[in-house]
Amino acid sequence: MYLCGNRYRVIGRLGEGGFGDVYLAEDRILKKTWAIKDIGESDRISYSLVRSEVSVLAKVSHPGIVRITDVFRSDGHIYIVMDHIKGMNLKELMNPDRKLSEKMLFKWSAELCDAISYLHHMNPPVILCDIKPQNIMVKPDGHIVLIDFGAAIPYASDDKDELSFISRGYASPEQLKGDRADIKSDIYSLGKVLDLLSGKSKPFGFSAVIKRCTMKNPKLRYKSAKAVRRDIVIVRNLTRIAAALIIFLIGGCMLLFKAREGALDINEQSRIRQAYEQGLMCFYELDDYEAAGRYLAEVSENEYPEAKYYIELSSLISGGDDSGKLADILKSFESFNEDTISKEDPVRYIKNVFCIAKVYISYDTGGDRFDKAFAIVSRILGKCEKSGYREDALKLIINILILQGRSDESIRTRCYHEAIGYIEELISLPESEDDASVIARYMDEASLYTELGENEKAIEVYENTESLFPYDPGIRYFAHLSLLIQSGADASEIRSLWDAIEKVEGIETDSNYEKMKERMEGYGG
Repeated sequence: MYLCGNRYRVIGRLGEGGFGDVYLAEDRILKKTWAIKDIGESDRISYSLVRSEVSVLAKVSHPGIVRITDVFRSDGHIYIVMDHIKGMNLKELMNPDRKLSEKMLFKWSAELCDAISYLHHMNPPVILCDIKPQNIMVKPDGHIVLIDFGAAIPYASDDKDELSFISRGYASPEQLKGDRADIKSDIYSLGKVLDLLSGKSKPFGFSAVIKRCTMKNPKLRYKSAKAVRRDIVIVRNLTRIAAALIIFLIGGCMLLFKAREGALDINEQSRIRQAYEQGLMCFYELDDYEAAGRYLAEVSENEYPEAKYYIELSSLISGGDDSGKLADILKSFESFNEDTISKEDPVRYIKNVFCIAKVYISYDTGGDRFDKAFAIVSRILGKCEKSGYREDALKLIINILILQGRSDESIRTRCYHEAIGYIEELISLPESEDDASVIARYMDEASLYTELGENEKAIEVYENTESLFPYDPGIRYFAHLSLLIQSGADASEIRSLWDAIEKVEGIETDSNYEKMKERMEGYGG
């Protein structure tokens, strides 16, 4: 069987995707294989419309998203040509008896959020509407790729500002009712996939992320895949340090680096930049230092001379870190970054500072490691504001202060109050993120006050947040209720808060709900 004249020789059938079959075919001109999808008969689909929409999708350049290279008509059908991604899809991998390691769960969850966020931020935004296990491939190298996201191209929205693909599989309630899909619809489907990945025994806090993704009311879901990813990173670190309180982590490092001009051709530049970005993502956000070292070994030191420091650090950390050697490399990296990179590329300079600080606070690099981390990050706050990274720097400083306070009880009060000050600055930033992010910051502030025993201030924060965001499921209502009971508040005040809690969508699924319900029986409930 041949397609597009004799150009593509069909080798076999890869499977059935949304709205059509997918074939493995040999390109007789380029001498390589492609996945080619039959999207329907050309007499019922506008070929010009498909070509127009494929031109948007052809701009996709992300390691976690399949690349579309061409569209053609053959024998009365329209076909889309895509990269052939080898591996297994999540439906094949995730049988009921399989349990992912937490490392793989968080790695795949973060990669999935990154890919979806990339599509949502295209111009125009691409709404997937078909996020399901069959459309997520795990490659032999362990990374995931979204495939078949062009399945419903012919059903694109008439709205020129957005592509909206009709959904199947893990569709949101509004899609099943026939309503128009949007970013929130994709967030719902993302949550369903995260639920599958995490299985029955979920890490502490992971259920809360899934619950917020899959709220029946779209207004109560996360507003972006980036926000989902942020909370996943928070949950991951909760499990690592066994903390009972959600704390801010190093966040928001987008890893979008400006390509430098050089003698390399554009394809080689793109390959090197992608390897660098993947390496730093593994180093900075996924804590996968072995993978970071592998990616960065492919990077030209002429383009990114700091890669050698990351490779050395990755090797030491993945092999069992030596605190003396780590401290020496960090000191040398700091000097190089200050003397060289700060003059060449201010954005890379800032991100290098973030990574250096992360190693200081995450590993034993000496008794003054928190002070060193705080010093280098606070020193670049002004530069961060000019380059748009002040929010990320503030989150990192907050994390440093909290960890420092937890490591030394004698300075805990000072560190926590400083952290609260930076949290308030974060909340006041004009470019502050969505409501979920602001609520999370308020909740962190209340938690720090509670840990310090300053319950009245914690209660004030809870009350303020509840008035600003009534009935939002991201608020820790049960923590607020417990503080009111402990402080001997009036029964009517306690009952009033309980009445508000019962109006929060999905609250009855919270593990604390039944316990608090029994406790409330003594307050006339």
